Amino acid sequence: MTRSPDDFARLYDDGLSIREVAARTGTSYTYARARLIAAGVEFRKTTTLERTLALADDCARLYGRGLSIRAVAARVGCSYRYTRDLIVLGGAVLRDSAGQPRKGAAA
Repeated sequence: MTRSPDDFARLYDDGLSIREVAARTGTSYTYARARLIAAGVEFRKTTTLERTLALADDCARLYGRGLSIRAVAARVGCSYRYTRDLIVLGGAVLRDSAGQPRKGAAA
């Protein structure tokens, strides 16, 4: 489905971050940002919103239950990289492929 710059602008104006707009539209961050610029959107200052902190806590909790980063990403509807960042922000210690805390991670 082709989306106009105004479609991206509506999502951003509804309070979604650029990353959330990208996830919602199935596009990359760079593409979503370009569409917002094309729509003439005035960008908000970058801040960590309460909603982002709550999402980070949810992601860390799901990851702590044993879900993989990809499984958490699928559940919350965000990209793998952003979900990984949220998991770390939420305070979870990342695991290696054997399920052990990664080297250098605080235990």
